[in-house]
Amino acid sequence: MDFFETVFKRYTHKTKFLADSVPLADLELIAKAGLAAPTGNNTQCVKLVILRDKKSVEELCEISPTEGLKTAPAAIAVFTDMAASKGIKNFEMEDYAAAAENMLLAAVALGYVSAWLDSPYFDDDKRLAAEELLNAPEWYKLWVVLPIGLPDGEGTRRSKIPFEELVSYGKIGDM
Repeated sequence: MDFFETVFKRYTHKTKFLADSVPLADLELIAKAGLAAPTGNNTQCVKLVILRDKKSVEELCEISPTEGLKTAPAAIAVFTDMAASKGIKNFEMEDYAAAAENMLLAAVALGYVSAWLDSPYFDDDKRLAAEELLNAPEWYKLWVVLPIGLPDGEGTRRSKIPFEELVSYGKIGDM
């Protein structure tokens, strides 16, 4: 699949996944795409946990039973190592977001679907419980979980604001 086809095909999958497992080699390739993303000051603070089977995903569902995770056969949890910045300006949010987007695109390029599941972890109790479940040291922060699998039917895509309403040339408002 070419790059632009991948970008325009990506959507947030909020319905069921097929039970088909995702080969570990594909999950690792998706993770490598995430880790290839740029990081501020090259701190490389992004850490990943690959949940390579339904049992691992189900354990996380007990903490945050979102629709997007309940049927997923695999997932990748995205953390940042808060100690990695070593006093340098902290770019954790930008770093994890770049890694997550790369992984979402990589999943699509391999024929899978995914979603950006971060809202359950806005709740500190759920985030801390998930971090404990995934054996994260106290200096790691969980930001997002990406369920990965094949769709069980066509997912719905949200409409986008037209390009012309979002883009200006030279100055805001110039067409």
